[in-house]
Amino acid sequence: MEQHRLQQAVEELKTMPTIDIKGKSYTQVSSRMAVFRKYFPDYSIVTNILHDDEIRVVVQTKITSPEGVIIATGLAEEFRGENFINTTSALENGETSSIGRALACLSLGGSEYASSFEVANAVVQQNQTQGYNQNTRTSNQQNFQSQGNSLNSLSNQGITFIQEGSNTIAVGNNLYNQRDLLKSNGFKFDSSSKQWWRPSSNQQAA
Repeated sequence: MEQHRLQQAVEELKTMPTIDIKGKSYTQVSSRMAVFRKYFPDYSIVTNILHDDEIRVVVQTKITSPEGVIIATGLAEEFRGENFINTTSALENGETSSIGRALACLSLGGSEYASSFEVANAVVQQNQTQGYNQNTRTSNQQNFQSQGNSLNSLSNQGITFIQEGSNTIAVGNNLYNQRDLLKSNGFKFDSSSKQWWRPSSNQQAA
């Protein structure tokens, strides 16, 4: 890689907007991609899904020179249902994070190695989940009272519920770690929507 082009890219990246999180500055992946494409239009970024099932996804990104030489790589692992975004978009989250890590490996990482997508969304996810959980507890209280006490043990584990038509959807962090408890209470994992659900009238473990 031509060092003068890389140096120019790094200098321009310093002028890009950043997000301050707990005293550290993070540059968004989209900004770093724009700088990369500007200075290295002849280089390639290729992402590969190394693992993808109902539990987790692993994505690898490779940055290659025009001659096909790999000059930087990045890996990211995300667990489905682990947080607010990963409930529906674990694969997209993993791809963006892996690209951000590859760019950081190339020195296009801003002031911190982790991408702002990873860190900012972690904060947003936590805040959204907390507010979301609080709202759903209030709005759906009457609906879930009719389902008996079977959801109480799940609520005590930090799992909350929303009503979607005739189904009850489980929402919360680390649902994968609670899968046995969810299954014992009649919940099933739907691979297409990436959600744990059960019929709202279900009061016994399936």
